[in-house]
Amino acid sequence: MNTSLHNKNNQPRRILVIDDSKLNRAIVKKTLGGLDLDITEAGDGLEALHILEEENFDLILVDIIMPNLDGYGFIQKFKNQPGDEFVPVILMTGSEDLNSKIKGLNIGADDFLLKPLNEKELTARVKSLLRLKSAHDELYEKNMLIKRELDIAKKVQQFIIPTDFSFIPEPKVSGVYLPIEDIGGDYFDCYRLHDGTVGILIADVTGHGIPAAMVMTMSKMIFSIYASEFSSTSMLLAKVNKEMRGLLLDNQYITAFYCIYNPATGELRFTNAGHSRPLFYRKSAGKVMALDTEGLFIGIMDSTTYEEKKIVAEPGDSLFLYTDGITEIRNSDNEEFGEKRLARFVRNNCDISGNDYCTALLDEIGAFTTLENRSDDIAFLNVEF
Repeated sequence: MNTSLHNKNNQPRRILVIDDSKLNRAIVKKTLGGLDLDITEAGDGLEALHILEEENFDLILVDIIMPNLDGYGFIQKFKNQPGDEFVPVILMTGSEDLNSKIKGLNIGADDFLLKPLNEKELTARVKSLLRLKSAHDELYEKNMLIKRELDIAKKVQQFIIPTDFSFIPEPKVSGVYLPIEDIGGDYFDCYRLHDGTVGILIADVTGHGIPAAMVMTMSKMIFSIYASEFSSTSMLLAKVNKEMRGLLLDNQYITAFYCIYNPATGELRFTNAGHSRPLFYRKSAGKVMALDTEGLFIGIMDSTTYEEKKIVAEPGDSLFLYTDGITEIRNSDNEEFGEKRLARFVRNNCDISGNDYCTALLDEIGAFTTLENRSDDIAFLNVEF
């Protein structure tokens, strides 16, 4: 027995035959009678729609010329109904007119049968579309399983990426993470280190989706394990690079910026591993400067030397860390948001704090372009000294 003619519960597939001719319906029913199918009849499109309100079918055969509601009208109404289920429709026509076939395909028909019906052709086309229906149903179930697994992964990722930074008494930290898909490769973190200093990290894994999210989880874990062991930002990045080399695919790498802040002295030491340059706002001068150092992406070479620099933060200063999803987002004129526009925002909004600052930046980006049309994850931290 052909299993495609049965559903996942091993029940016969259900066919709806719509034709105002009792003779034509009888021919279809007799021809398909040997296929172990459950066949229901309807005399016109309106009757069929009423039946479909109460019952589900796996395939529909519909005549074009009928009273009350013809085949074209039925297909239009049926295909416009909400839902994700795929139900193939065969349009039965007594005309070989090409325009009629084109019209049927344009409104949603999946195949054609020419009247008078050829029994072998009818059987073959029904079998073919039921096989397609079975394949679609199987693919849909697998997609739904993947979606459920992605929902779980999304919850895990939301759990490991911090949203509340109140555990850091000083400096004040706020941030936002907006993955382009359910899960992504951008991330940030903060660490209370044993000597009273604070470690602040932002990173970006190449790519999107599941591969990027898996690498993100591994690298975030490695940063968390070793952050407390290194008082040097450059040495920590060198260690993470060494640990991640064997875990990345050939085309994968990580950009990262890591800094350590000493609240007692205001000293801010930092290292940049190919990441977007964070913007440091010096309130006393009213100027924004980009922080950068020498150093390759994480995961490119076994032994990589990273440069370390320092700056002293004063009360009222701020540091903005971000991934390139912000600066590379484009508007309808294909213009990038860019580092200069971002630096201008940082300078002009220095008096806004915490979550209000994050909201203001998202509003600024939203005024520039539609956030839903972005092609990359967005993540940023605002650090207030």
